[in-house]
Amino acid sequence: MRIAIIGILASVFTFTSCAQSESTSTQNETTTVESLTEVKRVTKAEFKTFLAENADAQLVDVRTPGEFQSGAIDGASNIDYNDPSFEANINNLDKNAPVLIYCRSGNRSSKALKVFEANGFTHVLELEGGYLNW
Repeated sequence: MRIAIIGILASVFTFTSCAQSESTSTQNETTTVESLTEVKRVTKAEFKTFLAENADAQLVDVRTPGEFQSGAIDGASNIDYNDPSFEANINNLDKNAPVLIYCRSGNRSSKALKVFEANGFTHVLELEGGYLNW
């Protein structure tokens, strides 16, 4: 009888330990997936470094076409935040590739950042201080 009780307790202990290990493993996998999502404002140094190290990054200037024509970061596309088609236009971008955005001073791009996130973009970096900070 005593051996049976010890055997049952050992089985329960083993089962409980395995369940806890599986739970921890699932939590670690979730953390890894979440860390791939990044929608935030970054410093000029972070922005430049990311741009230099990620050839697949989509660089978007959200200023007006007139502002864009007066000077822009090399390689940028212009998608005017004030254009009524802004949301439709950004949805033509690849949502799986990183997006870097900026405006003149950071006001419009901070608003645009929220629109990108609401439209399912998971990796968007916004230049703090905008083009004036470039």
